[in-house]
Amino acid sequence: MSVWCQTLRSAGLLLLLSASPARSDVVGDARALIEGHRLPEAREPLEKLLEQEPENLEARLLLARVYNGVGRRDEGIALLEPAIAAHPEDPRVLGLYGGQCLLRAGELGLGLRALRLARRGRDFMERAVALAPQDISYREGLVDFYRQAPVMAGGSLEKARAHAEAISRLDPVRGGAWQAAILVQEKRFAEALAVCDQALAARPDDYAALFALGRTVSESGLRLDDGERALRLCLAKVPAPSEPSHAGVYYRLGLIAELRGDEAAARGLHRESLKLEPTFNRPAEALERLGPP
Repeated sequence: MSVWCQTLRSAGLLLLLSASPARSDVVGDARALIEGHRLPEAREPLEKLLEQEPENLEARLLLARVYNGVGRRDEGIALLEPAIAAHPEDPRVLGLYGGQCLLRAGELGLGLRALRLARRGRDFMERAVALAPQDISYREGLVDFYRQAPVMAGGSLEKARAHAEAISRLDPVRGGAWQAAILVQEKRFAEALAVCDQALAARPDDYAALFALGRTVSESGLRLDDGERALRLCLAKVPAPSEPSHAGVYYRLGLIAELRGDEAAARGLHRESLKLEPTFNRPAEALERLGPP
């Protein structure tokens, strides 16, 4: 997964159950498997259901999430294209499609296809925000994209800040976590730490706020104990789809281990990150940088 799109987690979509008992059993069971991080087990029942009921939107969206989670993003994007055509005003469809385009663009780097996917993903995510302005998950995806993407792909700290401010009006704690991320991007570490502290004072157990503190510490080298403690607390929680995954948590813990000079621990943490998300580029790059033991 790319340097500039990792945290984005398919826009945090919440999908509705079908009214049909037979369909709802498959869809509900698949959703439970996905939320339990048992993605391969959810794939086959959903594929069979879609063969029988190609118009089943809930099954299509869930299967796209499965493909995304196991790194088959091109298949997920292709699976969603009929839904985009059939449901052009459904923010769930637009947000999931846009998020997967952004993630795939990040994996591809800076080639022409990556740039096209990045711009398409950004545009669909912006449409999802326009249709569902109260749903912060779409804005969170855009903050992460705008703050990390290269300018040629549409990156803009100004636009990231605007969406973070909009999130803060809806949820000050979540907005604070994203504002801290932007401050880290600008190397304003003391300010970022202060924003993290304020968010955690308001909601000490918030996953995003805890991760924000850990990310800030891993980038700044300040308050290593506080950052490690916050990230360990993240590992005891189940992240929402829009929140940084445990792979991201292990990667940040690996960076903190590097800052402590413990290369053996850092290697183990980066390997754990890759075990959870084999397409995540950052821990792979860290292991290459550290070299063999």
